[in-house]
Amino acid sequence: MNTLIIGSGFGLYGYLPSIYKISKKIFLNKKYTEKINNRVELKRFLKKITWYNEKKLILNKIDYLIIAQNPQKQDFNLRKYINIYKPKHLFLEKPISNNPSNSIKLINFLQNKKIKFSVGFLFKYTVWHNYIQNRLTKDQKFRIIWDIKYNNENKKWKYIHSLGGGLLRFYCIHFIRIFFDLKFFKLNNIIIKKKFCYFDLSDKNNNNIILEVKFSDVDRFYIQYNKKDYYNSANPFLKKIIKKKDPRIGVLYKYLNDQINNSKVNYKYEKKFILFWDKLEKIKWK
Repeated sequence: MNTLIIGSGFGLYGYLPSIYKISKKIFLNKKYTEKINNRVELKRFLKKITWYNEKKLILNKIDYLIIAQNPQKQDFNLRKYINIYKPKHLFLEKPISNNPSNSIKLINFLQNKKIKFSVGFLFKYTVWHNYIQNRLTKDQKFRIIWDIKYNNENKKWKYIHSLGGGLLRFYCIHFIRIFFDLKFFKLNNIIIKKKFCYFDLSDKNNNNIILEVKFSDVDRFYIQYNKKDYYNSANPFLKKIIKKKDPRIGVLYKYLNDQINNSKVNYKYEKKFILFWDKLEKIKWK
């Protein structure tokens, strides 16, 4: 299988190391050359990289297309990429567009084109997610606190709600997907602010998850199970952070491998998730 990666940020330092063992060839635009050469940890992946500077040189050679761009750019360019490269499988970043309405339109387009796609909701592949899922019997209680280091002067898109960023659309959406997949549909209490979000949801067996996410001075990820400490780290992906290694790579590899081996996409299910996201968005902000 051959993979094309579009995106010079997480596309290179996240997806490139994660897809390396799976893909036979990896196509990258020559404009990314300097970025690869400037990052020592990425140079070891050069062996499988095929550089190109014209799209026509890689036509009909792409099996998997990874788009790692911001939601607006991803939405704007996706239709063009599909028509040019005709991939068998499309990997997208979350959220797939900057709001629920545009996301539904994008899924409809992919469904009409019969394109298999996956969205990078990576928390499903973490150790703590499996721990929670395996304990959802009856009346189980989880409390999750996620503090995200934030600089008030940072104006990047990922902190701007209307661009598909912000605390709700860029960060909390990881858990909105978990709530949906685990069928936590009873909304007990929800508070949504620009710098603080609170979710209290339950499933039909009265299992309960309370989630608090906020911008903070330090990074912290903490899980309590039935009032006992279970997980305490600076990061949702690894308990111990390894210097010069993105903590998401191991989880990203599991996600890519799983999705490649899963040959079907349930468009109806994906649209139901977007509607669930939209429902939470429409709750009055406080």
